[in-house]
This record gives sequence, structure tokens and C-alpha cells, in this order.
Amino acid sequence: MSLETKERIVKLLEEGNPSRMVAKDVGCSQSAVSKIWTKYKQHGMVVKAKRTGRPRKTSKRQDKQLKAICLENRKSTTKQMKHKWEEVGVNVCDRTVRNRLKEMGFQYRKAKRKPALTPKHKRTRLQWAKERQSWTVDDWMKVGNRSTRLH
Repeated sequence: MSLETKERIVKLLEEGNPSRMVAKDVGCSQSAVSKIWTKYKQHGMVVKAKRTGRPRKTSKRQDKQLKAICLENRKSTTKQMKHKWEEVGVNVCDRTVRNRLKEMGFQYRKAKRKPALTPKHKRTRLQWAKERQSWTVDDWMKVGNRSTRLH
């Protein structure tokens, strides 16, 4: 729940409105209104809830720097982007780079490996080239002609 909504709940309750009406007006449960009111009376102000979990390692500004690095060369790997980001002063792991890029809407894809030529491929290619080594331009012109292929 936003800070503004919590402040609105407190204001409505201070004006003397019943908690049921406040809950309906704000669009939350009556128990949520009750908890906010109790915390307000204890601390004298609307308290922002503490977050659980590990704090974020990068700021919004640093994330924008990563986005610029990514857009500079879309084909660069996450490791390359990480090293460029480290030059700017952000020390994170590859996984964090991938997470931030995913949050920004970029998709992670691995490049497909082109299969290497086997020795058999190499032999057949060389044989094909040797057979056609002495061909003239006229011979090559006949390649597209269907009548020569039917022989």
C-alpha cells in the first residue's frame, strides 16, 4: 500500500469516520485500516514498512548505464557487458547482469553453434571443386538450364 493511501486512511480516521467506511472508501480490508491506525498511534506517524530480502545492489542510474551498454552492441555477451559495467564502477556478477537485462525486457539467447566440417565434408567439397576446376563460363551458364540437368 502506498504512503499516500496510508496517510489518507489516518486523515479519514482522525476526522471521526468509522474504520468500516474508511476501508470501503480506500478499497482495502478493515483489518488493514486497523493495523495502520495502531502503528500511527504507536509512532505518531505513518511508518513505511521494512522490506525483507537482500537489498538491491544496483541503483536505477546504474541500470540505465547497463541498458546503454547493451544497446551499444546487442550481440555482446553478458560477460562483456559486465566488464564494461565494471569500468563505470559497478561490481556485480554475470547473473545480476542477466537479471537486470531481463527486468528491462531484453531476451537472453544463446547463439547457435555452426557445426564444424568433418573430414568427409572436406574431401567431398575438394572433389567437387576439382571436378569443376577447368569449367569455362559457358559450362557454368548451363548450370541453371534445366535441359542440361536431364541428361
